Amino acid sequence: MKIDFSTLRPVKLEDRKLFDEKLAIGASQSCECSFPNLFMYQEPYGLEFVEAGDRLVVYERKARTIHYPIGRWTEPAELKEINDAFLAEGLTDGGIYDVPEEFLDRHPECDDFFELEFDEGAIDYLYSVEKIATFTGPKLRKKHNLVKQFQTNWPYAEVRRITKEEIPVVAKLATDLNSRLEPCEFLEEEALAMNRAWNNFDELGLGGIILYAEPDYPAGFSVYSLLPSDTVDVHYEKADHAVKGAPQTLTWQLAIALRGKAKFMNREQDMNEESLRHAKRSLDPERFFKRYFLRAK
Repeated sequence: MKIDFSTLRPVKLEDRKLFDEKLAIGASQSCECSFPNLFMYQEPYGLEFVEAGDRLVVYERKARTIHYPIGRWTEPAELKEINDAFLAEGLTDGGIYDVPEEFLDRHPECDDFFELEFDEGAIDYLYSVEKIATFTGPKLRKKHNLVKQFQTNWPYAEVRRITKEEIPVVAKLATDLNSRLEPCEFLEEEALAMNRAWNNFDELGLGGIILYAEPDYPAGFSVYSLLPSDTVDVHYEKADHAVKGAPQTLTWQLAIALRGKAKFMNREQDMNEESLRHAKRSLDPERFFKRYFLRAK
């Protein structure tokens, strides 16, 4: 497949329409296909893209890898052609990230072209918005109890929609909460991405809520965007764990805000971090988006 690599370029705001058009053809629940994510993490990951026929191929310069093409379904032979083109340009060492499990189900012959790699920490967790909003199921009862404790301890709590006026509050809260954590590369990358989110909130079509324990005491926030399916992608959710029940109340209120807008909530990966994995599993996920890495033979 001939690809004009002179057009390989960073993901910019003006590319959103193009991505939306392709995603409408091949809708995915993957958080890696979210245009806001691609834009927000463009700087730390070096995200670029190029058109390959009637599809878009995202290239991650930092990791020297490509993502599964966005748009019309790609057959294994076509996928290998795209991968080979990037190899020939010296842009990658070979391999495609974010390959959906459905691809393997539909194409058992992909073993002829690729070797399969799987990382459990790269699974997206998807939840029923309705179940979380109504605390349906035994696993969510403990969450309900913590929400009740929060409501008892903070009778003047309220939830506000994130607007431009609220963004300075949210940005400061994110910085304050992250400062309590051990410094690491992930937090540095996230800080760069969030800065892009705050500066382009409306342009990216982001939505969100902020939880106030008291009128002048913000205790948590969630930021999300709609995927081109029945799913929302939760990009950031942070709460003050010193306020008992705030994290659970925030998640519950987000689900309430999303009722009627989406069926599923994608709360992204756990990155093999045990505490994060425990927290995500305790919310009783409805399903998973399992992504694979294919390495050309």
